[in-house]
Amino acid sequence: MDRYSIFPMNIGPFNHFTHYTTSGGNTMPNYMRRKCIVYLIGIFTLAIGSNLFLNAALGVAPSCSLALTLTFLLPGSYALYNFIVNSLILILESLIVRKFGKTQIIQFIITFIYSYLIKLTSLFLTHIQPHSFLEQVLLAILACIVMALGITLTIHSNLTVMPYEGFIGALAFRLRKDFGKLKVKVDLLFTISSIVISLILLHNMNSVGLGTIIASFLTGIVVSFFDRILTTRLNVYLGLEHSTV
Repeated sequence: MDRYSIFPMNIGPFNHFTHYTTSGGNTMPNYMRRKCIVYLIGIFTLAIGSNLFLNAALGVAPSCSLALTLTFLLPGSYALYNFIVNSLILILESLIVRKFGKTQIIQFIITFIYSYLIKLTSLFLTHIQPHSFLEQVLLAILACIVMALGITLTIHSNLTVMPYEGFIGALAFRLRKDFGKLKVKVDLLFTISSIVISLILLHNMNSVGLGTIIASFLTGIVVSFFDRILTTRLNVYLGLEHSTV
């Protein structure tokens, strides 16, 4: 069995047509259906984590900071600006790969679904409001854990990636840079941009704070933890491995 790529796209090394070997007589339609189920659960979990970050009111993850900044500047919901920012990032990705093909169309659809889920899940999470700084920190940590779980599920579904990761992946391939190191730089760029816009136009830094720092340092660690404990279970569910039970 080949280990599936974390970034399944037709962008340089991120080959959407990575070879898979299923086990246990798992048919391709059944395999694809299960991949979609895992991915949808993943982005639903991401949407919940995103709203928990908003409720913690300590800033959001670097990739979301620009969208949150826009909510303080213009009328409209966070879900709307999340969709707009991700769509603009998708355009940048398309310019780098010099095409807007099937991969980008799927990413656009997923972006719409994800933004809708952010709006939907916000309706039943509004009652979760911290009343002290300690509760804010704990809620931000919980949000980070929830988002890390969502990231793990979307990665292991091997279906597609969100425009933010797709943009960084395309840029890394074009510049021949390491994805992880480049992501740190792009995260920093988004965070600084949000800070500058907030300070100039809002005279505060509501979109960037301790929650942003927590997300920057904790998310990768928690994703690695979930990866260790869920990889085998997810592979068995997808039919990529036999159950040892």
